Amino acid sequence: MDRAEILNVLAQDPQRERPQSAELRRQAQSIIPSIPSDGDHNHAHDLPAALLDLLTQIIKPLFTGTKHPQLTSTGRKNLVPGPPPSIAAARFLTPLADADGEEENQRPWKRTPFTVPLLKYILQSYSLLPQPAQKSTIEAHFHLLVPPILNMIDDASPQFKSDGCLLLRLLCTTLVSTQSDMLRRTGLTDVFVDALKTNFLLLPTLTPEEDSLLVLRELYPAYLVLVEARFVKLQVAMTEGVDISIGKKSDAGATSAMAEDFMAREAMLTKLYRHGIMASLSHLSSATDSFSNTISAPLTTFLLKQIPLIFRRLGIHAVKHLQTLLPMMRVALMDPFVLAAPAMALALLDVLAVVVEVCAPRVRDKWWAEILRACVACWCNCFDEQGAAAGEGTAKALQEIMNAVKGVVKTLRDVLGKEQWGDVKAKLLAEEKDLNGLLEG
Repeated sequence: MDRAEILNVLAQDPQRERPQSAELRRQAQSIIPSIPSDGDHNHAHDLPAALLDLLTQIIKPLFTGTKHPQLTSTGRKNLVPGPPPSIAAARFLTPLADADGEEENQRPWKRTPFTVPLLKYILQSYSLLPQPAQKSTIEAHFHLLVPPILNMIDDASPQFKSDGCLLLRLLCTTLVSTQSDMLRRTGLTDVFVDALKTNFLLLPTLTPEEDSLLVLRELYPAYLVLVEARFVKLQVAMTEGVDISIGKKSDAGATSAMAEDFMAREAMLTKLYRHGIMASLSHLSSATDSFSNTISAPLTTFLLKQIPLIFRRLGIHAVKHLQTLLPMMRVALMDPFVLAAPAMALALLDVLAVVVEVCAPRVRDKWWAEILRACVACWCNCFDEQGAAAGEGTAKALQEIMNAVKGVVKTLRDVLGKEQWGDVKAKLLAEEKDLNGLLEG
């Protein structure tokens, strides 16, 4: 969001606007013109003070009446035990504001239409600063940004939850780009993780499908960049030649702190995979062994698309998840009805492709047969459906799936080696001639 867009938002005069909101809106309109535009680097030195004014004079008053129980007044993690869960839940999980007038009075940020756009504008404006100033500025403002984001994520409204996740992603992206370790120093990673984890299972039938997608499409990217921001120093060390699996360079001894960071990073990613993706897929598939038997194809497809992102970050350590994942992938791809949802079938095949890519040694030793069975079954189903395809769109979707299957098999062939693959191919072709297009080439 650029300066013109936020000024356009602030120029709107809502009906029945409360005096406090009107005054804050006018203040913001007077501050923002002093902020340089994207191409104006001559006045970048004025930006930190202007952003601080927006945070202290506009944003902070909107959230003054909503103190988050997990934060201190300085924006750090609260080490003193908070209120009982029932009280905390009553504070942050109350009915939506438009259904409760008292709730609106307690939360002026919810009835102020420019709250989210202004925070988004502030977070995107840090990129206008030179790198050294960008880091010092975001760190100085960090304690002012955290409470609004957490309060939005904890709110009952799916829209505000989604907005909170988006703002968290923007904040963490800035921390990563400046290589700031503020999350480690403030101890707030666990607070953000707990806030996000609470929303993992916002799924049908208790939550409407569109609300689930609204929240989860922002939650998962936010969680992944949160991991990057928490372990930004580890990422830098990896680029400098440190072996992430053992936490040491070739010419240096093991670094215990780095090894601990690596284990903590793996634990965070595993939590997202197990408690987020797999728990959600199990819920959506009605506790069956097939992801294709789902109550929401769009949600299942979205969740499957998150697995490659996590496995690439885990690397070879993703092998510990293969024992439970691959049999379910095989069952799903063997189901002919999965072809009715081409996007889901392609997502399943993308998962297999990443498994072969990042877990190649373990696939070669143990799991290649399970993956090949899934590919062969999916290919045969597509081959059978091609003759019955009624329209051009269906035929095109089937061809796209078959191309994806061939891609997985080609990668698997490279992993197995020429000799072993030759034996496997000969046995399969002897049993099923329709596999010639899959195995040849």
